[in-house]
Formats: sequence, C-alpha cells, structure tokens
Amino acid sequence: MDAVLIRLLTALGRQARWILALGSIAALFLPSLSASLRPILPGLVAMVLALSMARIDLGATLRAALRPVRLAQLLAISVLLIPVTAVVYGWLGRWISPEVAASLVYLGAAPPIASAAGLCFMLGYNARLALEITVAATLLTPILGPLAAQLALPETTLALNPLILARNLSGMIFGGLLLGLVLRHGIGAARIARHGPIFDGIAACGMLLFIIPLFDRVGALILENPLRAALILALACVFNLGANLLTRVSLATRLAAPDNGAAGIVMGNRTIAIYLAALPFEPTFALFVALYQFPMYFTPLVMARFK
Repeated sequence: MDAVLIRLLTALGRQARWILALGSIAALFLPSLSASLRPILPGLVAMVLALSMARIDLGATLRAALRPVRLAQLLAISVLLIPVTAVVYGWLGRWISPEVAASLVYLGAAPPIASAAGLCFMLGYNARLALEITVAATLLTPILGPLAAQLALPETTLALNPLILARNLSGMIFGGLLLGLVLRHGIGAARIARHGPIFDGIAACGMLLFIIPLFDRVGALILENPLRAALILALACVFNLGANLLTRVSLATRLAAPDNGAAGIVMGNRTIAIYLAALPFEPTFALFVALYQFPMYFTPLVMARFK
C-alpha cells in the first residue's frame, strides 16, 4: 500500500470520532450524491457490517456465546433488546403520531450498531460484552425484527410483509457477515490487528460513504416542515443519547461501570438504517433515520463526558 495512503488512513483512524461527527453534518449538504448512492444502500449496509466483522474473531466469539448459560443470557438480552423494546417504543410513539410510532418500532427492532464494541473500546467500557450482544442480536434480527414489527404495529401500518422483510434483512446481515469473514481470512487476523489505525481509517471512510444515501430527499423534507424536523431530531436524541443514559442510570447499582457503559451503548445506538434499506420510502421514517445519525455519530464525543 502506498505510504501516503497509509499515512492518510492512519490519520483518519486517529481522528475517527471527529470525522464521523462532522461527516454526519456534511452529508446533509450533498443531495445529488445522496440520491445517486441511495439505490446501493443495502450493499453499503452489508459493507459497513463487513468492515466491522472483519476485525472480530467471530469463531471465538460464537464458541464463547454457545455455552448453555451464556447462550440463554444472550437470547434473553436479544429478546429484551428487540421485540420488547420495539413494543415499548411503539406505545410511546403512538402519543405523537402513527408515523412516529412506526419509526420508533423499527428503531427498537434494530440490533446495536456493528461498531458498538469499537465505541466501547474507545470509551473504556466492556467491549467484549458489547461485541457478544451485538453479534447475537444481529444474527437474530431477521427473526426478531419482523416479529417485533408484527407485535408492535397494527397490520394496516406494516410497511412490508414480515416474510419479505425477513428476507431483505437476511440478505444484508448474512451478506455482510460472509464478506467480513472473507476479508478477515484474505487479509489475515494478525495483519488486521497490527494495522489497527489503518483499518480505523478504512472503517471511517466506509461509514462516511454509508451515511450519505441516508440523507436522500431529507434536505427537502426539513425545508418543507422545519418544526417537524426539529421534533424528530429531538426524538432521535432522546432515543439515542437519552436511552443510553437512562440504561446506565437504571443498571448503575447492578453492573460494574465498564459493563454499565457497554449496556448504554448497545441500548442507545441501533442500526436502524437496515430498515430504511429494506422498506419502501416513507417521509417521516426517512427523516428519523437520517437525523438519528447525528446523536449516534456524536456518541463518542458526548459520552466521553459521562465516564
């Protein structure tokens, strides 16, 4: 790899938290690029998942998780994290509007972001715990996600048949996992570990490319109704940073600080974009997904103040 490119990727990796935060703002001002990338959003979802999974020893993680007691714990956590949260979020959203309720249901039905363990590592939390929960919830999402939508949404508001939704989610999730395994095998685990900052930079570039199509048509939606956009941004912050902090407060006396921080990260940061890629376009949901990226991408900066 060219020395200039290596230095650039290393620099990007070291400044990843700032790059992601500023990139989430810049994406709002690139409408043409957003529109051109929107058709390949499912592939970009798989790419981001692959870049994260390439850095994980998935075999060792799964072997540890398959111990009977640990497996039962992770299954219980995944059920609480996806269907139960989706039902609660949907009930809260119905106090505002059916469209907001549907958006919150899909947020609750989404697994933690693939980089949750990386965020925990950055912030000094239990990255292994975040990794185990993220892998378990992600693998179960094609089953639990459509189930959550059926439980939490009236049949008339379901945007897609649950079986078709499960198929779409499976394609992105298992496609990303397979690509991640191929990358890890092809590059080599030792080389990936040795060049961590370079891969941080590659991941940052991937995340920036991924976020751009999420803002397709969003600028026009904001200008059309700024008050609605402000309300949705506030909700996105509440259900991201607020859910993170509420989880930490609720579990503060039950978990050690590193585990508590990891629980907050996986609760507050969800891969809701997989549903934007899997479902037909709906303005309120598209606006929510895009504006949700702001608190999510600012999480490393904000949560560093609550350590």
